[in-house]
Amino acid sequence: MLTLLTALMTATGLMLAALAAYVGWRRSSRAGVALAVLLTSVAWWGLAYALELGAADVPTKSLWGDLKYLGIAFLAPAWLVFVLEYTDRGRLATRRTLVLLAVEPVLLLAALALPATHDLVHSYPPGASEQELPVVGTGPLFWVHLAYSNLLIVVATGLFLVSMVRLSGTYRRMALVLVAAALLPWVVNLLHNFEVGWSARLDLTPFAFILTGAVLVWGLFRERLVQLAPLARSAVVEHMVDGVLVVDAFGRLTDANPAATDLLGASRSRLVGHALEEVLATSGAVGQDGRDLVALPHAESGARTFEVRRDPLQDTGGRAAGELVILHDVTDRLRVEETLAELLVERSRVAAALQQSLTPGELPPMPGMEAVGRYEPAGDGHEIGGDFFDVFPLEDDAWGVVLGDVSGKGAEAAAVTAMARYTLRALATTRHPPSRTLARLNHQLLHATELERHATLAYAVVRPAADTVQVTVSLAGHHPPLLSRRDGEVVPVGELGTVLALLEDGEWHDVTVVLEPGDLLCLFTDGLVEARRGHEMFGTGRVEDVLGRLRRESLAEVADELVQAPRRFHGPALADDLAVLLLRAVGRAGAPRLA
Repeated sequence: MLTLLTALMTATGLMLAALAAYVGWRRSSRAGVALAVLLTSVAWWGLAYALELGAADVPTKSLWGDLKYLGIAFLAPAWLVFVLEYTDRGRLATRRTLVLLAVEPVLLLAALALPATHDLVHSYPPGASEQELPVVGTGPLFWVHLAYSNLLIVVATGLFLVSMVRLSGTYRRMALVLVAAALLPWVVNLLHNFEVGWSARLDLTPFAFILTGAVLVWGLFRERLVQLAPLARSAVVEHMVDGVLVVDAFGRLTDANPAATDLLGASRSRLVGHALEEVLATSGAVGQDGRDLVALPHAESGARTFEVRRDPLQDTGGRAAGELVILHDVTDRLRVEETLAELLVERSRVAAALQQSLTPGELPPMPGMEAVGRYEPAGDGHEIGGDFFDVFPLEDDAWGVVLGDVSGKGAEAAAVTAMARYTLRALATTRHPPSRTLARLNHQLLHATELERHATLAYAVVRPAADTVQVTVSLAGHHPPLLSRRDGEVVPVGELGTVLALLEDGEWHDVTVVLEPGDLLCLFTDGLVEARRGHEMFGTGRVEDVLGRLRRESLAEVADELVQAPRRFHGPALADDLAVLLLRAVGRAGAPRLA
């Protein structure tokens, strides 16, 4: 019988040692460390008790009986520290507290080590047989230690029960199982120490701890019961306007701040233990920009929309421990965004209509010439740009051709653009060279508006002849047009002059070129050549390449490529408006192609 009990107790000690090793390897928090110490203490107790039972003589039994107190002495303090960490009271488990808890166990072990005080703890009765289970005698220091240990156990259990009151039904049932398993060894030990029945001769406390240890390990690593304590209480500000929920690794709520309980219409105790999907199951959506949105009922406004932000939580070992879920009320913001979106649509419509008036989609036919214009707005097209172009008839069968760029965007830029375009139409005449017309336009812009806007402009007077076209160009701070000859040569045309609406006395120059049939003149704004990719600009070189490569293609194809090439270079959304106006001489016999 004694041999069987020794074998069972040895197996118990080894099983508890294995549990302690597992917890020590998987420790994910300070509670895990405390549990590892607890299981190690019980494992040592069980193994030492097995050797005590199997000893062949009383002195050896007494020696192992003394050594088992290395586990017994520290068991209750380890249990208290575990409960403190478990119930989110880890701040109380300071180094000073640990030292104070260890004072009594150290004094007990010292008393056992000294012959003079050894029997004040426990002793084998004289004449005890090696083949029986004697009732070990206990001294006054043993009862002091028993009282101390039971006091710690009562305090720890009380703290645990207080924490249970706040739990929902789901967690409360699990916690009750844990409490019952923890109290089982306590009851067994009390029966042994008070010599109740057969338990007076046999201490089954280590054996009872197998169940307790298994339940504790299951609770710590399988069900994450240790995370019933508010994992992120330090991060939850009680007076935050945003609702904050703490979710464990299995998606169950473990904490909620007052704002969250108000939003969800339930107390914290009712929320804890439920799955997050259940709590937020009213209505879910994903915003256009990828935001997670959820609609929750509201007593006054009917429903409120909240943006759900999830931040991962990790334990001290870096493993996933759950999430911090923040509910931010975005109802008013979404309403404002909807209003702004409607305003942007209307603004875009107005901008498109106004821009169309400044950049006509269809140009008038010119004898011996074909003309194509293109305009591309910057960004998403919501802003009215300052680029414009125009083709209009003059006296003596001549034509006025203009392409310009007013600084800035918006209504003010549009006002200056319209003024520049229509004032130029009124001032243009073949009786004066283009440079004189620009000087008069500059005077009008300087004195006719208080808006501090300047403009660059390329103005040309076109005079078709029998088989050629004479073009006189004057530039007001604008990029020189590019003349693409039918033989592939591309050259700039014009001499740089003063920007309009900047100085009273500027300088403008006239340069005349003759276009042969097939020659092409390209006027463009800086949005074409100054499109950027990093620090590199699209540049006039790439424009020349397009003109040379497509010189035999239709004018519409050339214009389309001049618009698309900067987008491929810079990106779909241009940083600046882009306007292009192409003129090609076709001779009197050629019919102008419009696009």
